[in-house]
Formats: sequence, C-alpha cells, structure tokens
Amino acid sequence: MNLSATEILLMPAFMFLLMLGMGATLSADSFRQLLRHPAPAFIGLASQYGWMPLIALALALALNLPPPIALGLMIMGCVAGGSVSNFFTYIARGDLSLSVSMTVISTLTGFVMIPLLLSIYAAPLIGQSGSSNLQIPYGKIVATLLVIIVPVALGIVLRSRSPVWAGRMERGGSIAGFAMIFIIVAGVLFRHGDALMQTDARVYLAGLLLAPTGFVIGYLSSSAMGLASAQRRAVALETGSQNTPLALAIILLSFPAEVQPEIMIVPLLYGVTVVPLAALLAWWFRRIPVEQ
Repeated sequence: MNLSATEILLMPAFMFLLMLGMGATLSADSFRQLLRHPAPAFIGLASQYGWMPLIALALALALNLPPPIALGLMIMGCVAGGSVSNFFTYIARGDLSLSVSMTVISTLTGFVMIPLLLSIYAAPLIGQSGSSNLQIPYGKIVATLLVIIVPVALGIVLRSRSPVWAGRMERGGSIAGFAMIFIIVAGVLFRHGDALMQTDARVYLAGLLLAPTGFVIGYLSSSAMGLASAQRRAVALETGSQNTPLALAIILLSFPAEVQPEIMIVPLLYGVTVVPLAALLAWWFRRIPVEQ
C-alpha cells in the first residue's frame, strides 16, 4: 500500500498550504481571547490530548490490533485539532472563538505533546513486535512538527498584514487538506482495492469509531466541567476531529517506507469518515437551540 512518487511529491506542498491556511485563521484577537478566558480552552485542550489518546489506546486493546495498525491508530489519536473543526463548529452554532483558541494551543504545543503521548501510550503497544523497523522515531517526529509550525507562523504574519489574503489562504489551505486526503485515498483504493477488501473488520472499526467516540466523550466531559452549550459543541467537535493530514505527514516523513503502509491504514480510514460524521453532528447541533 505504498504511495506513488507523485503522491509523495505532492504531499509536502499540500501540507505546507494546509498549515499556512491554518495559521491564516489565527489573529491577535484569537490570542487575546485566549488570555482573557483561558479556562474553557484549557479544558478543551485536556479533552483533546487527554481523551483522544486514551480512546485510541482502548480501541487498540479492545480490538487486539496488530502493532503497526495500533501505532497508526495511536498517532491518529494524538494529532489534535485542525481547521476542519473550526468550520463545523461555526455550522453547529458552537463557540467559534473557543474552537479557534483550542486550535491555537494544540498546534503550538503539538511538537511536545505528540511525541510525549506516543512515548506513554504507543511504545507499550509496539513493544511486543519483533520488527526492528517498528520503532517510534521521536527525533524525526519532533523535527517534522517543528518544520510544520513554520507555515503556521507565516500564516499568522499574513493575517496581521492582509486579512483579505489571509481569508483566501484559509480557503486554499482547507482545499489543499481535502485534496491531500482525497488524492492519497483515491490512489490507495485504485492500486490496492482488492487488498483493502480483505482487511480485517477490526481495522475498519478502529477507523470508524475513533471520531464519534471522541465527539461523545468531549461533549460529556465539557458538560461535566460546567461549560455552556455553545462551548460544549466546540469541545465535542474539536475533540473528535483530529488532524488527518498531520498524521499522514508524520508517518510519511518519519517512518521507514517498509512500515508506512500498515501504519497508514487507520489514518486513511479515519480521514474518509471523519468529515461526513462531523458534518452530521454539526447538522444535528444546528437543529437544537443553543442554551443561554
């Protein structure tokens, strides 16, 4: 299930545009809002980096996934946030400023949190594997994440200089993210459709259940912490909507080519299902009046 040379060539360009677009959504007001009301954002951050890795671990153990598949699931559970969740929070009449604040924090802290969480949760899962190639390359992951922060910073600068161009780049980044997932998924289906048909049903369950479980637990946990209705919607969507392009970038830029195909399976399945699931949840939220 290896990617083609064209897909490998396009992926960094799409990733750069996606992260540039994400940075273009962040303004000085986003940071001021975070400083004025930090508590809801940090409750949401705890939900993103707390619940999602635990959900991924629980699914990996409950489904008894092979180590490479489990590692891909754990990576997917540790890459919090993305611009997609901001869009669906807006559709759901959720707290958009909170959603953006959570995106800010998760993006800026990801280069520390993602390797840390993988060392805690993923390392024991793959310890049983006898493959010397199935190791977590923490140094390469940190380097990848630090490089990815550069276009985010450029996007923030663009927003401060030209809101009009920032808006265009925001839309372009979203398109690039969807295009990246579509091209990779379409290519894999075209070349390896027969093999995917024979994939264990447990793998499909892992990719399908991660997002909705995150939505539910994110909503319930934020409700237990006393957040308002609009804030609960934002936390729910932010928690379940992981950054699929970032997960794919980490896998493709950090791991050896011979282990990439198996590690990518769950992130690809997640990427195909999360958008329609988030759209369905946002539509359902939108039909319910926001409690004041």
